Amino acid sequence: MPAARKARAMETFGDRLRRLRVDAELTPSALAHMVGVTEGAIRQMESGQTKSASLVVGLRLAEALDVDVRYLALGSDEGKASRTLSERVSELEKSVALLAKKIRTR
Repeated sequence: MPAARKARAMETFGDRLRRLRVDAELTPSALAHMVGVTEGAIRQMESGQTKSASLVVGLRLAEALDVDVRYLALGSDEGKASRTLSERVSELEKSVALLAKKIRTR
C-alpha cells in the first residue's frame, strides 16, 4: 500500500475534515458558515473533541467539501460508496424482485 494511502487509512474523522477543508482553501469560519454551524464546532470536530458530526451536519460538510459522505465519515472511497446511482438502483430492484419472488412462493 502506498504511503499516502496508508496515512489516509489511519486518518481520524477530524484529520480528514481538516485536510479536506485546507485542500478546499476554506477557513474554519468559512466552512462553518457554509454548513450552518459555529466555527467552534468545526474546530472541535477537527481536534477530535467531537468524534463525528450529526447526520445533517455530516451531509452538509460532505456537500460543502465535494466528497462522498461515506468517505468523510469513514475514510472509505471504495465499494458501495463509489457505485453510481444507477448501479445502486439496479441492485435495489434485484433485491426487491427476489423478495417478491420469495413472498409469492410461500
